[in-house]
Amino acid sequence: MNKLEKANKYIQENKDQVNNRPIYHFSPEIGWMNDPNGFIYYKGRYHLFYQYNPYDVVWDNMHWGHATTTDFVQWEYLPIALANDRWYDANGCFSGSAIEKDGKLYLMYTGHVDPNLGFDRIESEIFERQCIAVSKDGVNFDKIKENPVIDEKILPEGYCICDFRDPKVFEKDGKYYAVLAVRNKQRRGEIILFSSDDLLTWEFHSSIYQSKDEENILLECPDIFSIDGKDVLLFSVMPCDPIYANEIQNHTAYLIGKLDLEKGKFFVEQKGLLDYGRAFYAPQSTTGKHGERLLIGWMHKWHQKNPPKSYGFNGMMSLPRQLTIENGRFIQKPAIDLHSFFSEKKNQKNIRMYAGKEWSIENIAGYLKINVDRKKSFTVQCFKKSDHGIQFEWDGCNGNLIVSSSYGDKETIQIEIDDENNDFITFEWFIDRHSIELFINGGQKVASFIAYEEDKGRQTAISVKEDTTIETVEYREFIFK
Repeated sequence: MNKLEKANKYIQENKDQVNNRPIYHFSPEIGWMNDPNGFIYYKGRYHLFYQYNPYDVVWDNMHWGHATTTDFVQWEYLPIALANDRWYDANGCFSGSAIEKDGKLYLMYTGHVDPNLGFDRIESEIFERQCIAVSKDGVNFDKIKENPVIDEKILPEGYCICDFRDPKVFEKDGKYYAVLAVRNKQRRGEIILFSSDDLLTWEFHSSIYQSKDEENILLECPDIFSIDGKDVLLFSVMPCDPIYANEIQNHTAYLIGKLDLEKGKFFVEQKGLLDYGRAFYAPQSTTGKHGERLLIGWMHKWHQKNPPKSYGFNGMMSLPRQLTIENGRFIQKPAIDLHSFFSEKKNQKNIRMYAGKEWSIENIAGYLKINVDRKKSFTVQCFKKSDHGIQFEWDGCNGNLIVSSSYGDKETIQIEIDDENNDFITFEWFIDRHSIELFINGGQKVASFIAYEEDKGRQTAISVKEDTTIETVEYREFIFK
């Protein structure tokens, strides 16, 4: 029995032991999941591949899991697409992307080789090379004989093959390109570009973006695309070395500007955070069914305690987000159909709130929207149980949202809302069994949070410190199908 057959057999024999999975966020049937890979609309369905260890709830032994959907709520799990069963990917099929060519589905991924995996890291013995697998039916994949297609022979001097990964492949004007994350000899992160005429033979094109030495960061999981007349470059940030772990918070950033292929450089006009929470990483985008740009990310909080092992799974994806640029702002809107999967809205207007009193509901999965005069203040608590919960406190006087959690590492973050041209502010919470995604002012800012604790509360409550009126409160329950 080969590695692919062994993994699929294990899933079928053990998946019924898994419990407490999210209600409407994607999660693995069993085991560990991290980065989304190969996100693509192909032959009438959205395909999502993902970094996957079916055998345990911790990172190890990276395969590519595979599922498809038409609505991002109801998923069909397919057999594992890739297993680490070749000399060039013996210690893991790491992250990558997908592209359609001549009706076939091509996966481009990083083959990871590290003979000391799980022990001390010896960089001179680690090799990350780019590989391709092809499918005619979108289910069964064959690794091509030319693998690896990008390796140390064509990686220029000045870069480290031990940290060279996460190809995002795209086509432009009949030519194929792939952006890749790499560590340079200064031990800092860069994003470099390779080009090809046929997806098989590649050559180095240029380094399109470099982090600064003083930033002390590596760049992972790059993605590049065009929307509304602008080019957008995404990447996830991590410390470049362990000594910087306490000063660098893992996060995902975006750059808006122009990719000049002739000059081989990305010219930055604007930059920002993709998510202001602490639970969103390694996102990947694709062109949607109607030509829109969709994004999905891994919901994970670095350094937080894992879910109880008894759950049998670890990891989930965010909701899909539709990306646009509106009046110079980078906008992310939830891309699932409220009407299909949530109850009819329970809408209340001009609710008079009194200090010491709460407006509350109890459910493990739902949607809450509040529209309020931006100068007013209020607090929403999710997963509330006694004095525990994740608290969102809007300070209308200072224009700050303070988010604090009594779960996990009990962090507090502050989000400034600078849209002072509007008299009102809108908050939308998507609440699931272990997660919260908050969209502010129609997606001008987004923040994601997770809490896997078994004993957390199920209540969502609104309260105020001073008597006030909240203009609109809308609540919907998720409909179990």
